[in-house]
Amino acid sequence: MLFLMNDQITEIDIPEMHLAKCWKTLGCGDPYGMRAREALAFATRVVAEHVKEGIRLEDSLLQDLGSLIISKTGANAALFPAFDGKVSEPRLTILPETILASLRERHHREGKAPDMGEIWPAAA
Repeated sequence: MLFLMNDQITEIDIPEMHLAKCWKTLGCGDPYGMRAREALAFATRVVAEHVKEGIRLEDSLLQDLGSLIISKTGANAALFPAFDGKVSEPRLTILPETILASLRERHHREGKAPDMGEIWPAAA
């Protein structure tokens, strides 16, 4: 399954199984007792720390957070708006796999990240 977070796309094979393997190293606590809003609050804190430090999420962390978000919310796309170095509440959506695949294909072909201004208004 493809997952889009801001302008990064990753492939996550069976998100629930991925989460079962990674949750301890991810540091989110027991995801099985976690509510969707708690999972999003955790993901927001992780993304906010990376934004604050000016660090792009590594693909492995993107997969871990994506598996948490997919498992708890069902969304395959999450936008964490950042203004003045602060991350606000995420916006979630479900995008057709074909759209995500075409964005990933264009990213690999052109070598640039997807344009969030192009993606997110249409998703809303």
